[in-house]
This record gives sequence, C-alpha cells and structure tokens, in this order.
Amino acid sequence: MKLIPVSALSSWTHCPSQFFVSYVLGVEEPPKGVMILGLIKHKLHELMSNGEEKIVTSLKASGNLSEVLQASYIKLLRNIVTSHSNSLRAVNIPLVEAFQKALPIVRFEAAERASRILPFLQQGLTGEGLWHALSPKVKTEFSVQSQKLGLKGRIDRLECYEKAIVPVELKSGNPPKDGVWDEHRIQAASYALLLEDKFSTSVPEAVVQYVDHNSRRLVVMNPFLREHVVETAAFVRECLENQAVPKGCNRDGCSACLQLKDEIFVRNQLQKADRKL
Repeated sequence: MKLIPVSALSSWTHCPSQFFVSYVLGVEEPPKGVMILGLIKHKLHELMSNGEEKIVTSLKASGNLSEVLQASYIKLLRNIVTSHSNSLRAVNIPLVEAFQKALPIVRFEAAERASRILPFLQQGLTGEGLWHALSPKVKTEFSVQSQKLGLKGRIDRLECYEKAIVPVELKSGNPPKDGVWDEHRIQAASYALLLEDKFSTSVPEAVVQYVDHNSRRLVVMNPFLREHVVETAAFVRECLENQAVPKGCNRDGCSACLQLKDEIFVRNQLQKADRKL
C-alpha cells in the first residue's frame, strides 16, 4: 500500500480543494513571503535543537547563560537568513526584516533554555554530566511511517522524556483564541498514532507550538480524534485513487477553490482536444 503523507491530511482538513490542486493535479503553490519566513523560523528551531548538546557540554559557568545562548542563536539566525537570501529577494523581503521577525524566537528560546540549564550548572554539573541531566532530549525532523495506518511523515520536533515521547509541530502565524487550528490538530494527532505504532507505546498527547507567539498548545488524544485521523486518511486515499473532485471549503475568496475551477476547465479542454485527434 502506498503511504500517504501526513501533510495531505492537514491540507484536506484545511480545504479539500487545496488538497486536490496540490496532491492530485500536482500544481505547486508559488512562494509567498509568509512561507519563506516560516521556513526560516522552522530551520532556526531545527538548528538550535541539533546544536544544543555541543553548546551545553561546552558550558563552564552559570553567569550570563542567557546571553551566551542568545549570541550563539543569533549567529545561527544570520547564517539561515543569508542562505535564504535569494528566496527572500524573490518575495521582496529585505534580509534585515527577515532577521528582525525571527529575533523574538531567539530571545525567548535563549531565556527558556537557560532557565532549564541554570539549576544544574549551579549544582556543579558540566560537560556530559550536565547534558545527561537535562530533559527532554530533542530529535528534529524525525521520520516515521506505518503500513498499518498507511501514513508517513516527518515530525518537526520529537521530545523524548524518561517515560514519554511527545511529537511537537512548529507552526508560524496566529493561533486561534483557544486550542489549535483543525488542520494542525489532525497533523499532530497523526504523528501521535504513527509513534504509537512504531514504538508499541502509548502517546496520549501531542503539541502544536505557534512559534511567533511562543505558545504551546496541547492536543489530547481520545477515541474520537483517533477515529477522525483514520477516517480522514480513508477520504484522502479515495480521492487520490479515484481523482474525484471534492467539495470545497466554501470560504469566500478561497484561492484553492477558485484555482481548482480553472484547473478543471483546463483538463476538460484537454480531454476535448484529445477526443478530436
């Protein structure tokens, strides 16, 4: 059975038309400023987590810890922004503006991680001893798949505690007043089910972290949500196999719904041309 990417379930939940345009017709969405900025913030989180062990094991004293971490993260951010310079210019975003928009994440993460590390440093722990004392350990871009579920994906951030694992999805933009957006909920829940199948363990909750607001929102797994993931995966698979045009999201001005109408017209015209040959 061909595995379906978890992102397809998220796309379907947001708008079935958007899913159809992207995953059935294969139309790539042109890059937008918000997308490029999101990629930069996402990469920043990834590299901060990947480099944490090296930084932690090199620490010798507890003074100005937040400033030490912040300086390291600022260097990462500069390199990331520079590496995305062509993409930023394509959407008319100056490099300085991109740097400034991601800078609050640097400050928050430096302060938050310093607060976790400082008590152990004050106890005299350094090097490998300090690193092993910290929890959770974080894996980024963690790939997981399941033949049973027929799904595959890559988890932004996997937090590994002594007796639990928690998938964390990093999202840009504004969060809802309460909870998480529906398309983010099904993505986080899907990763929880994939982890349960991979490790034969219970994953009772997942997290969606809205990075622009430093807000962690909990997604609690329950029988209804688990069933919703399975049912949505079935709808997505049926659409992929049958290529039947789904109903749109019915939101005014939805670009995907409008684009789908144009694409269907093009396909119909091509089919008519083929029949004349």
